Amino acid sequence: MKIIVLGAGTAGLIAALMLREKYPMYTIAVVKSGEIGIVGVGEGSTLHWDKFMEYIGLNVEELIYSTRATVKMGILFKDWNLGEEYIHSIHLDPFSKHARMDLYHQLWVQSTPGEKFPLAPFFEQIYYKNNVPVQPNLKVSKQYHFDTFKLNEYLLKKCSERNIGIIDTKVTEATVCQATGNITELITQSNILKADFFIDCSGFKRVLASKLNNKWISKSEYLPMNHAIAFPTERDSNAEIEPYTTTTALSSGWSWRIPTQDRYGNGYVYNDNYINADQALSEISKVLNTNIEKIAKDIKFEAGKIDKFWCKNVVSIGLCSSFAEPLEAQSIGFTIVQMFALLEHLDTWKVYEPTVNNYNNLMDSVFENIIDYLQLHYFVKRDDTKFWRDKPFTPTTFNADTREAFRQGVNNISMFKFNRYAMFGPINWYQVMQGIGLIDKEFILGKTKDTKYKNNFKEDILRWANEVRQEARDVAVMSHKEYLSCVNKSYIKKYEN
Repeated sequence: MKIIVLGAGTAGLIAALMLREKYPMYTIAVVKSGEIGIVGVGEGSTLHWDKFMEYIGLNVEELIYSTRATVKMGILFKDWNLGEEYIHSIHLDPFSKHARMDLYHQLWVQSTPGEKFPLAPFFEQIYYKNNVPVQPNLKVSKQYHFDTFKLNEYLLKKCSERNIGIIDTKVTEATVCQATGNITELITQSNILKADFFIDCSGFKRVLASKLNNKWISKSEYLPMNHAIAFPTERDSNAEIEPYTTTTALSSGWSWRIPTQDRYGNGYVYNDNYINADQALSEISKVLNTNIEKIAKDIKFEAGKIDKFWCKNVVSIGLCSSFAEPLEAQSIGFTIVQMFALLEHLDTWKVYEPTVNNYNNLMDSVFENIIDYLQLHYFVKRDDTKFWRDKPFTPTTFNADTREAFRQGVNNISMFKFNRYAMFGPINWYQVMQGIGLIDKEFILGKTKDTKYKNNFKEDILRWANEVRQEARDVAVMSHKEYLSCVNKSYIKKYEN
């Protein structure tokens, strides 16, 4: 089989590398155009990135060295309820025997009415101080922050090393077979490219998807954001480096701040019915205490998905297939999920008729899960501006059905329409819910009538909390900046000398 991947952004290169790993006998080529840049906004990953690296055999030291990456231990949310902060990280205590932080959250909520949940012992005592645990294999996390352009160069290099063709040309037309409806060839500025199967990673242009009349299904009624500005800022080379993303709620949306080894990636995601780009730039400049004169990216977007992720002999991956918004850095993760599912289905494509429908139904479910989870973040108490008072979105069916159960402390896997590709589950929901105050602790405690049981319960949780805090104090740490220096030196010593 011959497969062509159209587009050489992050999604296209991930797709090509994963295809090559499973199908070493296939002819695989990536079509890229020097005239078309990459979006280059999302610089954070989720845990799915680690699975991708493991699957295709990437080295952590090489990745950090080549992409100027930093470690990501979670996301710090600031001011989503004014004056408050919380974190989301599903591996808060990876070095603790009490690593079940979802359970720890629940016990704390149920035993300490009126008290604010701490950032979590490991985060408060290690990561929030810009430190990371010392590990002999130099791997301290499964998530990273990247310089997107250096990541692109790195993945292109890996494609070349693995016999994936890189064709630098611009596609001007695609030929559709009248009999089958399949795409048979791409007409480019320099030649004609034929293939049996195509992966459309052409981003918002959706070059092949649109050729097959694959319609766009808007989800904008469920998510309030429709615009983003993105820009880099300098990072003081002498300053420490945060091992986490910071996202701060602003007047008409939220900002992100992502550290790489050399700079910060920043952005303001907003609803342009409440603020325009110039106003957003002025507001974020004040927040960052710097004069930002140039917007690197000015992106208008609409939350939604194409009707069919897989249509005829074309599978749309990444931004070409769907987009929610940059919150929770789920875009790259969903690309990886899409590809793992495709690799599982592709072998049966021509011999088992339900294959395409099965794949599409799975991906629809995964995307629905993403929309539900991102929307959850907006059910905050903040109401200091018109945007936060209006909360201009309609609750999804899932969120409408479950919020009362969540308020009463129920958060169970059985509540979710779940499949094994789903990106977010109970532990993710619980951290955001407790962070923005959706859980009624007094109500939960009020259901327990046995005073002796309550007292014993409190003693148990406080003892457990102290044990976890002690473990956090006992872990050997180094500064995040020092860790990155060690990784870079280790890579140079092993591979470049």
